[in-house]
Amino acid sequence: MEITINQFIFTIMKKTLKAITMLVLATMAFACGKPEEEEKIDPGKGLLNFTIMIPEDPVEYTATKAGPYAPEETVIVEIPSLYENPTDVTALEAYASFDNNCYADPAVPAIIDFTTPYTLTTVLANGEKQVNYIEVKLVYPSAKVEQLWRTDATAMGLVWYNWANIAVDKDYVYVLDAVQNVGDQIIKLDRKTGEAKGTIALPTSCLANIHVDDAGHLIVTRYNIYGAGFRMFVYDPAANTWSGPIIDYIPIEGVLDLPADFGQIATLVGDVTKTAYVYTSAPGDDKIYSWKIEGGVPQAEPTITKYSGTTASWTHARFRKASATEDANLYASMNFYTGGEDSKAVFQQMTPSFDLTSIDMANFGQRILNFKTFEANGSEWLAMAYQDTYERWSGSHFALFNIQNRDNWAMVPGANRYNFDFRLYNGETYGGVNYEQTNGLDVLTDSDATYVYISSPAKGSGDAVLDATNTHVTCYKITFIK
Repeated sequence: MEITINQFIFTIMKKTLKAITMLVLATMAFACGKPEEEEKIDPGKGLLNFTIMIPEDPVEYTATKAGPYAPEETVIVEIPSLYENPTDVTALEAYASFDNNCYADPAVPAIIDFTTPYTLTTVLANGEKQVNYIEVKLVYPSAKVEQLWRTDATAMGLVWYNWANIAVDKDYVYVLDAVQNVGDQIIKLDRKTGEAKGTIALPTSCLANIHVDDAGHLIVTRYNIYGAGFRMFVYDPAANTWSGPIIDYIPIEGVLDLPADFGQIATLVGDVTKTAYVYTSAPGDDKIYSWKIEGGVPQAEPTITKYSGTTASWTHARFRKASATEDANLYASMNFYTGGEDSKAVFQQMTPSFDLTSIDMANFGQRILNFKTFEANGSEWLAMAYQDTYERWSGSHFALFNIQNRDNWAMVPGANRYNFDFRLYNGETYGGVNYEQTNGLDVLTDSDATYVYISSPAKGSGDAVLDATNTHVTCYKITFIK
């Protein structure tokens, strides 16, 4: 078949046009493909942490969980508070930390009212915004102390205001209404209400201390004034009578010379019909006198030990064994009164191996009036009555310490977690002029709580200086929070 020149040219043009069309279509298809994505901006981690400070308190409190935080997540900051003086959350210092290129809008104020959670908006590095809520939670000590009742000298019918030493059993608080060679009764108060419930006659004069042992026996001890010696009597409630002195340690001219006022402070732990320990001392001395009672029978002579915890003679000293077990620790409070600012008080623990640990005086002031240790809620505790200064008219305080961790004994007021880990309560000032430099104090634990009973004598140096209002017995309830 013959192909003309025109047909040949047409065929070539047709093929060329088809190739050009396909090339154009391919080019268009490539040009219309998926465009390149723009580079994404990392938003950053936003809010990293939040810190709160109580004004004039150097301690910083950070969030319980560090960031970053999810959108709308609540950030919790825990700060300490006391039951008797809750922390003011209406004006707390606040600081926020953010990741690079992230910031708060509006800016975090220097002072924030955290009565309700604070809303914090963070602008992320990519411009997006995230909202979180900052909530302050008050954390309270593991022991809550509240005053249940207080009864004064008039309501009790108390005659002698000098000491008013006390002891407690499951039913009653017993108040010793006597001083030196005068006074003849024990006043019974209902333990739960403070209401006066009668009296018990005393077996003799010159009684200084009253005790209830671990088995509930009521006991009084005499002290060596006017040569009366140190004597101990046990009450029989069924017969309403007292035993003869089970300890009868009296001075004998040329044989036994006892210091003046020996036994003015005495403690007892254990059961006097089984195993018990009695500790006493004398003013202006440096020796401990102790008796072990075994099978209801005390040793004939006291064990006399020079106390290694001091190199000077104390003004007053109280020694108390933690329990009636042989290896129980011994606790000591000693006052060194000079009449001036250099007066001091010392509180120590002595182990059976004679290791000593002390609590800094900044925790209790210049005079310890009384103390007792006890076990509760899995820890060892110290109830203490003390005065801030050396002056007899400075008023008194009741303080509660958790003494389980001996490392915390080095703490002083202002230390981090001080009110949580060491001194959990420091009560209001109470009482008047405390001429005899003492308080009565006892502790009882029942099924629901621990109760501390403190008596505060208020009498000056003259017979006419009687203060019935400020001479009182107070009951504090301690509830332990697990």
